[in-house]
Amino acid sequence: MSGSGWVGPGVILDKGKMFMKKKLLVCLLAGALLLTGCGRGDAAASYQKGCQALEEGDFKTAQTHFQAVTKTDYYQAEAYRGLGLAQMSQTDYADACVSFEKSLLHIDRQDERFYRDVSLYLAYCRSYNGQEDRMAEIYDQLLKKDPDDAEVRFLRGKLKLNTGDRKGAKADFDAAVAVDQSYDLSINIYQCYDKLDQSADGASYLEHALDLANQNGGDDYSKGLVNYYLQNFEDAKECLIRAINKDESDSKAVFLLGEVYLKMDDVADARAVYTKALNSKKNAAGAYNGLALCDLRDGSYESARQNVEAGIALKDQSAEQGLLYNEIVICEKLRDWQTAKAKAAAYVAKYPTDELGVRENQFLKSR
Repeated sequence: MSGSGWVGPGVILDKGKMFMKKKLLVCLLAGALLLTGCGRGDAAASYQKGCQALEEGDFKTAQTHFQAVTKTDYYQAEAYRGLGLAQMSQTDYADACVSFEKSLLHIDRQDERFYRDVSLYLAYCRSYNGQEDRMAEIYDQLLKKDPDDAEVRFLRGKLKLNTGDRKGAKADFDAAVAVDQSYDLSINIYQCYDKLDQSADGASYLEHALDLANQNGGDDYSKGLVNYYLQNFEDAKECLIRAINKDESDSKAVFLLGEVYLKMDDVADARAVYTKALNSKKNAAGAYNGLALCDLRDGSYESARQNVEAGIALKDQSAEQGLLYNEIVICEKLRDWQTAKAKAAAYVAKYPTDELGVRENQFLKSR
């Protein structure tokens, strides 16, 4: 098993690129399409069908529709962007780079939002082709246009950190934090350091997030989350219990409390938290995932598989990704390598931007 082991139901990990956590803006300019003239109307119809297929996760059909539009004289920037998204979603990063480059060639440079959007996707795909220098060029160009773009500052800082430029990374991270005073940003920065076993260097950003929470009267869940990452588990537990006492329906706090108990090696209390959530029928899929984590900790792998399968059967989108990833982990624990390989391949097809899943898939392919 190559990754960190499992994905809990309460904490959303940084998936590599901050902007990738946002929903794909599929039909970014769909409202601007003008159905005038036969050729233009046909192109617009194909483009809309491509957008719909992309939203539905039917990437091959989306690719076919967008390719049809690229063969017309209309909506070239939009169509190549859509084609790039379809290719990226099928982990075809090399062809996606070509499509995004063609989109940029057809973009009206006055449309800064569209230009930035496509540029970030291009940079993301370049990361899978080992083209860090060309990624840096994209971030540099975007920051020339808007030096206060905190998201791009973060992305460039992450790239610098990953390529050994720790001083340059800190400068970009500090500039991003100066603009964006959010908990999420500080936690994402910490995770960049943590992934490289440099958590001590990133701890100051978590402390900054905690200071923000205390100064701004931040909610108990946010304080608990920051303390979780600081490994102040007792403080995290107290914050999360307060949050739950105020609102028992706060599923984020409930599931994170379960993870805190697991970090404290208190499997019994973690199991109690997830069982109560399951009995309340609130986010039952997430509760099944939590129970599977308890089973994994206890070495009860068959029970873990049953809980994960029960969670997946509920078809709850909010918990599905964690359940599907943990299903791979359980298959590995059971030494069912063929099933693990198949599950990992299906996982990356569904979540191509999840770095943890991509690494797991690569690990299983090498076996």
